Amino acid sequence: MRNWWFVFLVLVLCSQSGTQGIARFTPPVRGKIELTGTFGELRSNHFHGGLDIRGEIGRPVYAIADGYVSRIQITVSGYGQALFLEHPSGHTSVYGHLDRFRDDISAYARNRQYAQENFVLEEEPTPDRFPVKQGDLIGFIGARGFVSGPHLHFEIRDTYSGRMLNPLNFGVSVSDHRRPFISGLRLYELDERGRVLAGTDVGVRSLGNGQYRTTPDTLYVSGPSFGLAVKAYDQQDGRPNFNGIYGLELWQNDTARFAYHLDDFAGEDTRYLNAHLDYAEQRRHSSWLQRAFRMPGNPLDIYRTGAQEGRLHLQPGEVAQLRIHITDHPQNAADLNILVSRRQVTAPLQNPVYTCRLPYDEENLIDDRSVRAHFPPGALYEDLLLDYDFLPEQSQGLYSPVHRLHRSSTPLHRHFDLHIRPNAIREDLKTKAIITHCDDGKDPTSYGGEWTPDGRLRAPVRTFGNFAIMVDTTPPKIVAERFGADMRGWDRFSFRVTDNFPTAGKARDLRFRAEVDGHWILLEYDARKNRLYHDFDGRIPPGEHLLVLRVQDDRNNETVVELGFKR
Repeated sequence: MRNWWFVFLVLVLCSQSGTQGIARFTPPVRGKIELTGTFGELRSNHFHGGLDIRGEIGRPVYAIADGYVSRIQITVSGYGQALFLEHPSGHTSVYGHLDRFRDDISAYARNRQYAQENFVLEEEPTPDRFPVKQGDLIGFIGARGFVSGPHLHFEIRDTYSGRMLNPLNFGVSVSDHRRPFISGLRLYELDERGRVLAGTDVGVRSLGNGQYRTTPDTLYVSGPSFGLAVKAYDQQDGRPNFNGIYGLELWQNDTARFAYHLDDFAGEDTRYLNAHLDYAEQRRHSSWLQRAFRMPGNPLDIYRTGAQEGRLHLQPGEVAQLRIHITDHPQNAADLNILVSRRQVTAPLQNPVYTCRLPYDEENLIDDRSVRAHFPPGALYEDLLLDYDFLPEQSQGLYSPVHRLHRSSTPLHRHFDLHIRPNAIREDLKTKAIITHCDDGKDPTSYGGEWTPDGRLRAPVRTFGNFAIMVDTTPPKIVAERFGADMRGWDRFSFRVTDNFPTAGKARDLRFRAEVDGHWILLEYDARKNRLYHDFDGRIPPGEHLLVLRVQDDRNNETVVELGFKR
């Protein structure tokens, strides 16, 4: 009997090794779980770091394990209102877009906001301040932050490394008997360093039962090296959402050439999504194509690949039988079969006209006195044939030529320093000068800027496109949305705030401050609706009062509104 018990114990321990306490976790909500977003899903400039769990505003959220509240976060966008819980197993769980925290955490957060006179809050309470037991109520589902509708954004992270972990590996159960589906393919001709020379869209057709083929049946390439990218999605039972896939494998005959399965990734690497997908197709056509080969400047560690990094090679006349295998987390699968042949005799692909070549694995500098662009190592994902041109200043409001620095459909991983020399600008306007980025047909975006000793305006930017110097002398607009002279019995007042230049990069967003009778009050900010609002909570007593609301933009243009009201 003792030997049997020993064997049983060893089997249990072995089954839990590597899972770091999976059996101790319970779901963050009770009842049926439906997903509107999956782990590793492709999002703008990042992989989705958790699960989006569908739910109406006010649905209770619970701690998945014993632990304590290690961080309270309130921001104008992103997760909006979020709680971070640390657990003895070495995990941190994250609960984002909460409508409100449970009462004691909410009171603590509100007191800290008033003490700091700031809506934005980043607090790390001591472990004994808010201990939790598994299943304790911690908050309620909401729609705060950057969201399109109410849901819980739920994450599990490794506390020490910060790696994002797939919550579906930790006991979250979702009904899913549907296969992923494949809707498109793209074939790329590559050069000897892995740079894309040309891309061609390929149609696919379903044969039923998760099997797909290309149309036409045989694809042709001209050069010796090529790669593939696939457009594929997943759906869970009863849900219409087009969610992200879990795994992709590329096979040549019986040999695996490239694979990944989204069980985890390093949080600091999330922007490498722009090398994982076809960024240009996403920007131009909202087409989410996932590469089955590694771009040269993509160090993501989620891939399993050989020396060729998923890049395929053929001799003239050679034919390759390929298969792309797509899976979701429960291992429902779809397969795309592809036949590729290299032409016997072809003309070499020609490079486009370009100004200079920027190697992806080097530091690069462009400087012609009018414009200076310094690209640090790691800014690019592949060698770039940079196309540069400029247009003399012609439009009213421009204080420099328009510098056309390549195209915004080419991704950048890191910021580069951009310096632009003005044509002429009055001294009193220099503090209002900004570097703006403008794609054709779109309104300009401000990257802010500061003056350098040699008389150029400098800003860190992380996009290619059209850049020029403009000035911003227009203060923000404040419009009363819900406000009255007599607000006795009201629970809230609100304002809409807008600005003429949206900001990007490291330029500052709008700053705001509200006082009633000279005392700071909390205004909450809904960035989706450009709304500032205050919920009456008893801090403003009955009687006559004066509200003073100040809103400043990045260039310190300010609008002040003074309004009297009665409580």
